[in-house]
Amino acid sequence: MPAFAVAATPRGSSIERLDSGRYRVCDVDHHCREVEDVWTAFELVHGQELELEGAPLSDTNLAQCS
Repeated sequence: MPAFAVAATPRGSSIERLDSGRYRVCDVDHHCREVEDVWTAFELVHGQELELEGAPLSDTNLAQCS
């Protein structure tokens, strides 16, 4: 399925918009998850970036999305 790059971070997280209108969020290890909207995608990337900095997952909104 073709994808359009929306964002990529220096740490390796990425967001792609899929033809279906959904978004694919991938972490630095290329573990990916599809979500319905861009806001959720950015929330996931934010949580991934905080984890890389050493912040506990419970300190992010990502815990509520899982």
